[in-house]
Amino acid sequence: MSIVTEVEFAHEDGALADTLATVPELTVSVVPEANTNPRQSVYLLRFHDATDEAVVDTVESDHTVAAAEPMPGFGSQLVLGVEFAADAKLLAPEVTQRDGIVVEAKSAEPVGGGDAAPGARGWHERWLLPGRETLHDLWEHARAADFDFEVLDFHEQGRTDPEYPGSDAPTDQQREALVTAYELGYFAESRDTSLEDVAAELDLSATAVAGRLKRGMRSLLGMTVAADRRRE
Repeated sequence: MSIVTEVEFAHEDGALADTLATVPELTVSVVPEANTNPRQSVYLLRFHDATDEAVVDTVESDHTVAAAEPMPGFGSQLVLGVEFAADAKLLAPEVTQRDGIVVEAKSAEPVGGGDAAPGARGWHERWLLPGRETLHDLWEHARAADFDFEVLDFHEQGRTDPEYPGSDAPTDQQREALVTAYELGYFAESRDTSLEDVAAELDLSATAVAGRLKRGMRSLLGMTVAADRRRE
């Protein structure tokens, strides 16, 4: 049974560990399209609340970063294409290798306890996972890798709010369409592919794929936005 879970984690060698520690006012979010492919080498990161020069210099010198390059096409927002060092500790690839989806990822306030440095800043992420067993596997992986890891909340497959019909988890067909569209860059802010290209990859008609994407996105919104409203 699919679940949506919210987690927070930190590691002294985690993504942007130096940057988050040295620029406390900085907020970072991951452009979702860049976080769905387990073979992904470059992540698109959006930076807020700091000057461009300070961010670029700090990121380039971060020990978890192999390379960073400003990305065009995002207006006044600073977006860097970041390739992490081979020994950086990342959980997103572990999620996607287990058929999960990272729905949202952003920097978090200090995560306390565990094996991470005391008060280390880390990441707050929302994952769509195939089931509880996958969450348990990820928790065990994180613990074995010395992450400070906390599960904040999770919702099993089913309706999270009776006021929002259609909040069931995406079907397998909808998940396949969503992941394929993500991997091909269909949801990128400067769209990298067309609906027809996604349909060709899935060997389906464009109309069928459009329907699966629409219903799948509605399900994801019902399981995330509706869940947020329920907790307010």
